[in-house]
Amino acid sequence: MDLNQLLNELKKCKKNFDLLFKQLKEISYLEQDRMANLPRLKARLATVDKTMGQLIQCASQSEVLRNWASQYREDLVRSEEHFKKHFGVELERELRAHNLSLSGQYPDLKSDLYTIELDFDGERVVLWYGPKQERIGQCHLSVTEIVNRIEKFRQQIGSGLSEDEFLKRLREAYSRVMGINRGEPAPIIAVLTELAYLLQDSRFRQDPRKENYRSYSRADFSYDIYKFRQIKGLRLKVATRDHTKKRMDFLWVPDNESGEGTTYSHLYFEEKQE
Repeated sequence: MDLNQLLNELKKCKKNFDLLFKQLKEISYLEQDRMANLPRLKARLATVDKTMGQLIQCASQSEVLRNWASQYREDLVRSEEHFKKHFGVELERELRAHNLSLSGQYPDLKSDLYTIELDFDGERVVLWYGPKQERIGQCHLSVTEIVNRIEKFRQQIGSGLSEDEFLKRLREAYSRVMGINRGEPAPIIAVLTELAYLLQDSRFRQDPRKENYRSYSRADFSYDIYKFRQIKGLRLKVATRDHTKKRMDFLWVPDNESGEGTTYSHLYFEEKQE
């Protein structure tokens, strides 16, 4: 039995159930004075008997409904599998058009430096920088939206500075953190905090309001370090297990464009000995 036939059959049953409900309410009202309403109560009971006779035919519909629901559930599973397969193929095609790869298994797919966390039931996607290191944001379960969000993030990530300018700012941030203890490892997130301030322009320095603030996130710093990690004297200290318990104590940095990476807790500059 298809869905339309099932609905028609249930519609008939619904009419009889509605009628039975109405008849029982009338009996309930007449019961307030049973002795005065005996003839009418007997008449109402006769109509109830007639309606119940019609409802007996509806009893078989419950089994029909169970069978339909079971078959429909199997159909939905097959449709979901088809959708997931098609979605993955389309996503890979669109990512390749932007020179991005796609690998992994649902619900977590990997595209170079990014993780795509899919929630098919919730019809949403959470995007991450790295292996779920820094949350980029979320969007609808749409190939176009996913690719557009990743591409937009790729274009904006990092400081946009040249290597020399970044080195200058990074050294200054490191010095502000360590003071006279320069040469010693500095907590990497403390350096990020100082660097974020040093990257602000004159508008923020003159009027440090939210709208004048230039965002510089953990992901931005991570990507800049990855991009400029070979700069003069920069050294990174791999995070110990204790330093990876709190986000304020470490930063994940890519090792390559495939998304492999390392977590670091400190950085410092190794000066050449004269």
